[in-house]
Amino acid sequence: MFLARSATGIRISATRDERGFCPSCHEQLTAKMGDINVWHWSHRPGEACPYRKATTFWQYGWISHYHSLGGGWEVEAHAGGFDFDGVNRETKHALMLAEKLDQSVLQAFVRASNEQGLKPVIIFHPQAFKSFQFKDYRLQHPRRADNSWVFFFSHAFHGHKRTASLWLDIDKETVPRFGLRAGIYNLYYSGDPHGAITVNPTPRLKHLSASAAEGDVQSAALEE
Repeated sequence: MFLARSATGIRISATRDERGFCPSCHEQLTAKMGDINVWHWSHRPGEACPYRKATTFWQYGWISHYHSLGGGWEVEAHAGGFDFDGVNRETKHALMLAEKLDQSVLQAFVRASNEQGLKPVIIFHPQAFKSFQFKDYRLQHPRRADNSWVFFFSHAFHGHKRTASLWLDIDKETVPRFGLRAGIYNLYYSGDPHGAITVNPTPRLKHLSASAAEGDVQSAALEE
């Protein structure tokens, strides 16, 4: 997990100066503070607590980014019985970082967001579309019976009111890249052709630089 709970109950980043405890099982955690990956906390070997155990380094990178943004963002937030990757109650947005195109999980996130009065924002890792064919800025599954496009039809139909903000993250290190340059790309359903997920050909900047005042990933993932 990115944030542990301190002895006084506040959420803290990985550090060797203070003990961190799991917000779920309350066991003491180990701070992982290497030179390559995002610093985070880990349960000790043999502990069975599932809390954020499946978080990947790709997800840690985004969680770290939103944590550093401030502006009302609370990462690894628990609300209404659901674990969110991030919540911003000031802007009324909820964040999910998805490495799989699991419709039941995605729909559960949308429902939980709506129950909290938040607009769902989902950023997909390209691995979620590894089985898809990419042509003319459209992602389409080679199996005609595949219905993964239904989620995009339900929540991001071009020309209709969108009930979720959906994005594809492309980085120079990620696979597959679909021939796209680095950035995040808005995803939606256009109905042309039927069953395809449309990729906006113009990416937004992925990372916030010290001099960037506009076009950063925060506004990209909140405004379409």
